[in-house]
Amino acid sequence: MCEPMTKEEMQRFLIEEAEKGIPEMEAYRSLMRILGVEYPNKKETTK
Repeated sequence: MCEPMTKEEMQRFLIEEAEKGIPEMEAYRSLMRILGVEYPNKKETTK
């Protein structure tokens, strides 16, 4: 299993994505994939 990312590593990732010209939301989605988390959809939250 991979070690968890620190706050600084996450910030560094987002800065690198911004420097590449990646849109903010796409950078957040990429970070979420790396962290293995998903934003719940409406069907999941209404259960």
